[in-house]
Amino acid sequence: MNTIKELSSSLEQEIKKSSDIFIIGHNGPDFDSIGSAIGLYNMANHYNKKAYIVVDDEDSKLEAGVKAIIDETKDTIKYVKKSDVLEKVNSKSLLLVTDTNKKNMIALGDSLDKFKRVFVIDHHGEDKNTISTEYSYIDLGVSSASEIVARILSYCKVPYDSSISNYLLAGISLDTKRFKINTTDATHDIARRLIRHGANIDYVNSLSLQAFDSYCRISSLIINGTVIMKYSESLIAPIQVSFTINRNAPSTIYAKEDYAKAADQMMKFQGIDASFALGYVEEGIVHISARGTKKVNVGNIMKSVGGGGNPQSAGGRIKTDDIFALEHQLMDNVSLGLADSEELKEEPITVKVKQLKKNKKEK
Repeated sequence: MNTIKELSSSLEQEIKKSSDIFIIGHNGPDFDSIGSAIGLYNMANHYNKKAYIVVDDEDSKLEAGVKAIIDETKDTIKYVKKSDVLEKVNSKSLLLVTDTNKKNMIALGDSLDKFKRVFVIDHHGEDKNTISTEYSYIDLGVSSASEIVARILSYCKVPYDSSISNYLLAGISLDTKRFKINTTDATHDIARRLIRHGANIDYVNSLSLQAFDSYCRISSLIINGTVIMKYSESLIAPIQVSFTINRNAPSTIYAKEDYAKAADQMMKFQGIDASFALGYVEEGIVHISARGTKKVNVGNIMKSVGGGGNPQSAGGRIKTDDIFALEHQLMDNVSLGLADSEELKEEPITVKVKQLKKNKKEK
């Protein structure tokens, strides 16, 4: 907890000395990305700073639940596009990046040099695309960015209402699959605190309700496009991994969340130790959603093809015109995520915090 306290103090200082705050999550925002961004926006407002949340995606491409949150809050929160940011940014602007640490996963990735200070808050592993900054907090052992932000608000004694409690709880619920994975005692403590602040479980669950047409689309994708590969000959506990693609029409474009739901659905079947759902989200861009168990570290596997994430939940956006070649690469690289892999054994669960000591000296 001392590390979170130091993080909170450092972030508080950075916000106070900034002229305005820009907050951005990964492209194709999910509940954790938008929930943690709203929590940080609330913190900036508490210190009377101009703040903006950057969402550069078209409304039609937003997940229904995320769009519902944006629609609910657009009268009180300033949402801006990338072009708006480039017009407003100045030498005292602060950029807060949440729920990702990769420059290739944010709309401002090619404009980071416009900011003198960039602060990263995340819970995913690093790779060659990780943003280089003095101000970085990355904790692979935390459930979600929303959990981190909820802790920050608590330590800084920043008040927040029931709506923000809902959005933060939605982020935690998403990344823990409704508290089934990636949770610690601290995760449950934060959830209880959010509920005491007015979070409504029924509302949070309603955000994830699936439309019938979405259900049919994903079910068809799974039934007609899934193959299962065996990676162990053990009769007692064979390792089986599923790969889901629209094999009849591979160039079909789906929403990012469709692949996430397909990967999640495959993990509900007996005997599946990891699942990969992949397909196009735009021409030439393949999105991959990966889910794993303790037997298969999908974060390591995704890292090998240019993605990233945690051992049990990972993904990425890959430029390619040959989705089946990418699938074969994933199939070949599954060994990097198996329990007997040397690379897997070296995968740390760590917290990385930079620049906090410097901030202490500035006090």
